Amino acid sequence: MSDTRTKYKYNDWDFFFTCVGLPLFLLDVVLDVLAAVSFYKERAYVYLGVLVLFLLGSSLLTQAYSWLWYSYDEFERKTKVEKLPSPRQLKLLHVFQLGIYFRHAGVLEMAVQSFYKKIPDPENGASRHTGSSADEQEPDSESIAVSLNHDLSMLRIIETFAESAPQLTLMLTIILQQGYPDLIT
Repeated sequence: MSDTRTKYKYNDWDFFFTCVGLPLFLLDVVLDVLAAVSFYKERAYVYLGVLVLFLLGSSLLTQAYSWLWYSYDEFERKTKVEKLPSPRQLKLLHVFQLGIYFRHAGVLEMAVQSFYKKIPDPENGASRHTGSSADEQEPDSESIAVSLNHDLSMLRIIETFAESAPQLTLMLTIILQQGYPDLIT
């Protein structure tokens, strides 16, 4: 009888989007800071306060979910990067709003490891994955990469909807009140 569990594959596109995801996430942070600076320069302190409230609220929500997922899994961490800090240090990373970047690093580690195993070995032409019985008992890097990527994608969705929908409403309100769109905000 065949195994009924679905095995997800981590393909080249997944690797590409994982590698591009972190720079785009950082670009979002930079654009948010530019929007806040623009409001400050325009002396639109109410809009600035509302924007900062949306940004901090979505970040706190995302970090809280990330921390809760670690704690619900009883701090079972699957990558070398995730195993570095103790649970207390991991909590501090989330308090200082760095937990999502830490998750990105873990996903990148497993993505590179999974991608590296797919590259053929130049000496014998086979892939670098040995396929021993010990590997079959514990999850391979591809399965871990898929699992961590799914967790990270859920956190991105939470952050996107918690930040972008209210931010879009704020920007549309500003455009309607001013009568013209501003380049940055």
